Order: sequence, then C-alpha cells, then structure tokens
Amino acid sequence: MTEKTLADGVKYSFVKTDRFKTTVMSIGFYLPLSRNNAANTLALNLMKSGTESLPDTYSFQRRLASLYGASAVAWTAKIGDCQELRIALTVNDDRYSLNAEPTVNLGSQLLCDMVFGRVLSDTDYPKEAVLREKRLLKENILAKLNDKRTYARNRCEQIMCEGEGYGLDPEGNIDDVDRLENADIREALKRLTEEAFVSVQVIGAAEPSDFARLLAQNFTKINRRFAFLPLDTVKASSDLKEVTEKMPVKQGKLVMGFKNGIGGNDRDTVADWIMTDIFGGGPYSKLFCNVREKLSLCYYCSARPTRRKGIIVVDSGVEEANIEAARIAILQQLSDMADGNFEDKDINSSKLSLCDTIGSVESDQNMLLRWYASRSLDEAPVTPDEMCRLINKVTREDIMAAAKNFTLDTIYTLRPDGSESEAEQ
Repeated sequence: MTEKTLADGVKYSFVKTDRFKTTVMSIGFYLPLSRNNAANTLALNLMKSGTESLPDTYSFQRRLASLYGASAVAWTAKIGDCQELRIALTVNDDRYSLNAEPTVNLGSQLLCDMVFGRVLSDTDYPKEAVLREKRLLKENILAKLNDKRTYARNRCEQIMCEGEGYGLDPEGNIDDVDRLENADIREALKRLTEEAFVSVQVIGAAEPSDFARLLAQNFTKINRRFAFLPLDTVKASSDLKEVTEKMPVKQGKLVMGFKNGIGGNDRDTVADWIMTDIFGGGPYSKLFCNVREKLSLCYYCSARPTRRKGIIVVDSGVEEANIEAARIAILQQLSDMADGNFEDKDINSSKLSLCDTIGSVESDQNMLLRWYASRSLDEAPVTPDEMCRLINKVTREDIMAAAKNFTLDTIYTLRPDGSESEAEQ
C-alpha cells in the first residue's frame, strides 16, 4: 500500500492487486458524530445519486452503463465517536476495455463531479432527488427500529455512551430528516468537503493517473478548513445502568454492555478480539456452547467488540422467564474467561476462524475496501496479513488479562408488553 497527502487533512492510499477485473475508487469523510448526522448522510446519498450535468436517474445510470456497467454506492457508519460517510465508484479495469479506453480515469472524473460539483457551483439538487433520498433514508432508519435485535443493541449502546458521539445513530433520526431543507444540504456538503478528515482509497491493478491530481485540484478550489478530529471518549465502567422497556414482541431481548476503559487500534486490542471471539463469537464460543446449547436459555447469544471505544456488547434473544438466568450465565462465562477456564483448542479454533475470515478479505474487493476504510483513522493501519500475524502471537495469558479488564456497565432488557405480538424481526 502506498500513501500520500493531497491537501490538509486529505490522505490518499493505493492498494495494488491483480486479483480483480475492476478498480474501486472511494472517498471517505470523517466528522464528529453530532446532531448533523442526518444532514450529512442525506448530502452523501445525494452525491451518489448524480451530478450537476447528470441530475436525473436516467442520465446518471446511462453514464454508469457507458463505463461498462460501473456502480456507485455510499454508506454511513460510526467509527468510535466519528461519523464515516463514504462514497465509492467501481469501474472496469482498463485492461478489459475496448479500444484501450481509459475507463478508470473516466470513472475518477465522474466521481469527482459527484463529490465536488454541487459544492463548487453552489446549486441545489433537483427537488425530486431530495424527496427520494429523504424517503429512502427514513425507510433505512425505520428498518433499524423495526428490527428488534438491532434496536435493542443500539439502545444499549446509547445508554452506555450517553453524552458521547458514539451514542448517536450515524444516520440521525426520522424527525431530523423531515426538517432538512436545501440550505441544510448545502451546509452539509460544505462540512464534508471543507471540514472533514478525508481518506481516499483506490484498489486495483494500476493506480489511475488522473484521480489524485483531480482530487488535489478540487480541494484547492474550496475553502478547506480542516480541524483535527477529537480523540474517542473511552471510559471505564462506574455505576451499573439498568434499563427495561416493553414492546409488542414475542421474544425478549437481553443486551449487556461491558467496558474496559482502554480501547485503541488493532495492535492495542488484538487480545480483546480473540477473547471476545472465544467468549461469544463462533459456534465454538462459550456463549454459544453453554448459554445457548447446554443451558438452552437463549435463541441466540453472541458478543461483539468495538475496539476504539473499549466496549463489548453481548446481545441475546430470550424468553421472558429466562432473562435473569441468562444474565447470570453470561456473566459466569466472562468470569471463566478471566480465570482461564477454556482450553487450548478454543484458542486454536478462534485463531483459525479469525485468520480464515481475514484471509478471505483479500479475495473480495468490497471487503478489502471496507477493511482499509474502517481503519482510516488509525495512525498505522494494519494489513490483513499483519493482522493474522498479530493474532497468532496472542497467548493464553493475554486473553485472560483482556477478560479481566472488562466490567459490566449496562443492562438493557426489552420485554413483551402483553399485547398481541408482532412477528419477530
């Protein structure tokens, strides 16, 4: 991977690989999570919908089709206390173009038009495009509310991280979307291009000759006023927080949040990752084998770490009568991890599984993009190969120490309200 700086707060990297017949070019914008999340997300989605010269869906899709079926995607996520807003264009590699067409450079020009066109011209998106993207964004937010497993996990994180950026939904809420007007979209576009930390990734067989130059030129045309992102808030647990809600569901949800007060990058948290995987990752995990299978307390029970925040969230689907027993059993499994009550074969199974998953990243271009995109804020991002080497160096003692660092912080319970239940999501 080669890296360079294109402008203040703009990092560019190229990952050379001959595995794929396409080249993906991606621009990620990073801002503190805030009440502007909905506006930022809507602005990103509108970027993906067209350009000033190709403002309608038909003309924009025709242009993508002319580039041998190029595709444009965008997504919003949260990385620690920051909002990640990323747009990506995948185009046919020049090697597979007819008549030696410079497909990748043509795609890079299109992507720059999508990102900078409206900012430089200070013009609004068509009304129909704004209404469409607002509707789609609200549907996406509503889907997360209707999926009770996702809803319960998000609620636990909100309670754990109240007052911190990480406690906010990166896409905002429906009321925020409804209030957005053209002036809010223009301001959001300026935030993304002028204020955000920008991380550009290119993955393909050859580096496009025009992309970096075009990006640098466009950034010189705007009033770039980049401010360094604040450090992630990482807090140890203090008083235990317990919240119970009731909804028309058949299956209860028990979500338990743990903190270690450390957090960090891949190198700092690799032992946490393996510990969490043995605790509640694959079918070899203690939560699956004991809480779900042996004790039959849950329909599902798994653990997921958030490395930058030093958090583990355990979420489970349980019958209401089993909630307290499941809670006790989950805590016992973590205690067993801290005491070293796990076998060497568990460590080997976890390392093999994690490295197998990581190894598959380099065979899928989109997975490879997301690997590097999710590490854009790391000072020294690790490659998939480096990550596997770090994993294989972790010892039993490292895993036990990692488990001892985590303390229960939040218990969120979603119980049936006794009314006619909805179909489970």
